[in-house]
Amino acid sequence: MTVKRYELMNWASSLLNAHQRDENIGEILLCARLNLSRTDLIADRRELIDDEDAAWVRARVADHVQFGTPVQYMIGSAPFYGRTFKVTPDVLIPRQETEELVWRVGQWVERYMPELKHPSVCDIGTGSGAIAITLALEHPDWRISAVDLSEKALGVAKGNASALGACVDFRQGDLLAPLHNGTCDVLVSNPPYITREEMGRLDDTVGNYEPHLALFGGTDGLEFYRRIIDDIPSIWRREGSFIAAFEIGAAQGRDVSDLVRDKFTSQIKALSVEKDISGYDRNVMAVIRNCSNT
Repeated sequence: MTVKRYELMNWASSLLNAHQRDENIGEILLCARLNLSRTDLIADRRELIDDEDAAWVRARVADHVQFGTPVQYMIGSAPFYGRTFKVTPDVLIPRQETEELVWRVGQWVERYMPELKHPSVCDIGTGSGAIAITLALEHPDWRISAVDLSEKALGVAKGNASALGACVDFRQGDLLAPLHNGTCDVLVSNPPYITREEMGRLDDTVGNYEPHLALFGGTDGLEFYRRIIDDIPSIWRREGSFIAAFEIGAAQGRDVSDLVRDKFTSQIKALSVEKDISGYDRNVMAVIRNCSNT
């Protein structure tokens, strides 16, 4: 039975709403299937849809309703900072909130390191490569390295870098270990930060699908912040300042900033907990002087 675009969108929205799912998923799937922007989809909403395309959308809407399969994994991509990144179940789906971390890194480097023309920046736990690749494309004079423990995640990230034309040095290993004895001016990371208690309460679209290696941050959610912050001196060999920029959970601003303060008590030039567009604590930003003397 041939249907019009708006009829299929209305069906999808009603079914998704009835099961407390995101009503926009039908539109996202239809745009992906037809290779259309949302504007074009809506403008020509009375156009007929091929039976095969309609069946594809219906099957995936039903799958999401029943199982919570993330739409980004269904279509194999997710938007980030105005670009499209390939995603698979081996990597976290890039979030809009993380775009603010990328933007703030640019602002803080400009403010606190104006003398550095080619700062060396490392992204720890890169996943899909969204942070590192975006920084490389937005700041082509920067030297970007990216680390991940997962070989499969690095495969996705390298594919994204190639597709988007970004120059990033990808390294496999545990947190800062692949960068030891090197020189880095800026560290940026969105590490696993979900607590043990929170893991049990995650929405099924996250907990049942996204890699737990990239989600679980230990009993209190702070395990990886502790390890990264404690190891910063191993990658800092230059006189001057070092910038550390983290994404955090909404309740972790004080704890993560205290970790920085405790490690670099007399060396902090600037330390700030920044809120996201929704008003939640989302980034901890720090400028540290002469870390190598710690």
